[in-house]
Amino acid sequence: MPASCRIARWSVLALCLSVSLGCATARTTDTPRTGIEQLLISNAVDQALDKFEFGMLQGRAVYIDDKYLDCVDKGYLLSSIRERALCHGARVVSKAEEAEVVLEIRAGAMGTDNSETFIGTPRIAIPGLMPVELPEVKFWNWTSHFGTAKIGILAYQPKSGTVIPQGGQAVARSDDTKWYVLGIGPFGRGSVKSEISQRTAEPFALTRFAPHSQRPVFAMAQPTEDDEPMAAGQSAQPATYQAPSYPPPQYR
Repeated sequence: MPASCRIARWSVLALCLSVSLGCATARTTDTPRTGIEQLLISNAVDQALDKFEFGMLQGRAVYIDDKYLDCVDKGYLLSSIRERALCHGARVVSKAEEAEVVLEIRAGAMGTDNSETFIGTPRIAIPGLMPVELPEVKFWNWTSHFGTAKIGILAYQPKSGTVIPQGGQAVARSDDTKWYVLGIGPFGRGSVKSEISQRTAEPFALTRFAPHSQRPVFAMAQPTEDDEPMAAGQSAQPATYQAPSYPPPQYR
């Protein structure tokens, strides 16, 4: 077979292979809010709620009122409060008329902010007949992201209007810090990094709550014969409350 024919055959074969072989491209998308941003807020919410004592709700019918709550991640906040109330022995009801205690939830702050510091030279544009732009050079770069949550809970008895002092306000802040050295990194630390490391160590772990018998009981102080009569409009004060020490959660 002449050489020209062999070349023509291989050319046709190569053309057929190139037509039959296809190519594919992977399409990636990002969510409107990054995962780190959402973790910063939820971490701050958890820290703030840890400062409230939900033990006084044991055995009581509780209504969670969110009419004054307007913030991002509202669902996570309400569900976290509901979880804490249920795990401390409360009965969550759907109507305020059925409740012994109303928890009125509000949020003073629920958001993120960030700051950046670096050592190096910024981007510089030099004008002229032949303009030159010098690129930004970072020898050391430090970026910090913060999540802030300020949560308020007004706890009161709907029938008498008596305020339960275990409510109040709590502020907490989470952080996620990353730094680079000569472009090498990121190296990180912060409460979000610690939470991710802890939760992903055993991905199928479930938190075990304290037994019901170890949860505190809240009781209103009852007047005795030795107590002085209360003035008009004055209500009984709650008894002194000692917060129990719970065992640390067990992860399995």
